[in-house]
Amino acid sequence: MRAVQVREPGGATVLQYQEVVTPEPGCGEVLIRLRAAGVNHRDIWVRQGAFGGFATPRILGSDGAGEIEALGDGVDGFQVGQRVVLNPGMACGACRFCLGGEQPSCAKFRIFDGTYAEYAVVPQTNVVPMPSGLTFAEAASVGVPFITAEDFLQKAGAAPGMTLLLWAANGGLGLATLQLAKRRGMRVIAVVRSTFKQTDRLRQFGADEIIRWDAGDDVLSEVMSLTQQQGADMTVDSLGQATFEQSLEATRRGGVVVSVGSTTGGLVSFELGRLFRRRQSILGAYLGSSAILPRILPLFARGELVPVIDHTFPLEQADQAHEHLETSSVFGKIILEL
Repeated sequence: MRAVQVREPGGATVLQYQEVVTPEPGCGEVLIRLRAAGVNHRDIWVRQGAFGGFATPRILGSDGAGEIEALGDGVDGFQVGQRVVLNPGMACGACRFCLGGEQPSCAKFRIFDGTYAEYAVVPQTNVVPMPSGLTFAEAASVGVPFITAEDFLQKAGAAPGMTLLLWAANGGLGLATLQLAKRRGMRVIAVVRSTFKQTDRLRQFGADEIIRWDAGDDVLSEVMSLTQQQGADMTVDSLGQATFEQSLEATRRGGVVVSVGSTTGGLVSFELGRLFRRRQSILGAYLGSSAILPRILPLFARGELVPVIDHTFPLEQADQAHEHLETSSVFGKIILEL
């Protein structure tokens, strides 16, 4: 099969499109013929070596959709040719966290890597039937961003009438958060780079206010003005180093800051007293429960949630897909088609 591998950390040029051995499903596993793969910021971090080295070549990609090619021994409930979506969270399935639906807290939890390929093998517990009415590209755009956003909104206590400050609102995670927050009746203040041109589309998806921002800019005064000097009830920060201190300042007393990425760097510094005196909470978000994807996929089929695809690339142009994602002009997800 053809796949995109990484052998050493680096820029987009380290992505290698080449022939590799097609995997075979073992007991309890399913072989999927992938038709589309979602590109996430996590893929860039993996490529850069943020999740460890490359003792062996590594195939990137956590989101994917396709058709079942073969079933391993002991697999039931699925059939060859069935259209399916890959559920990217992998856990032991037996510990108290897994049994309680908190798979990301499992000591063995990891996010799958391997959808930048024509075929992928996953446990049957990570296979979800694909609803009719979705294309493979649309189905592959849902996983990581929508699972993550749905999980942290639940945990942070998102509720009608709350104000959400949302950094990087135009990306895949940003648009997932925006849609899910509006379903909950929240007011959303969306933050985008000053070069972003599609603010009208953000308003179509429910953004109530839009703040343009560049590294070094202070958004605090605008947020306070928009919230009667109270601050946001909840802030979702996927940028990290360049914005996290502002996120704390722009969040009200007793509010929640969700940390869900570090695209500008992961080292932050702030005075702890400001956190505990204001009774704020910091919630770390890393994917979510395995029950979320099968629950929300039908909402896309019914049009209650919308998959937003910025651009598609063929698998062999994965390097160009990564370069495009690293710009600030994306609106939604980038997809590799196979």
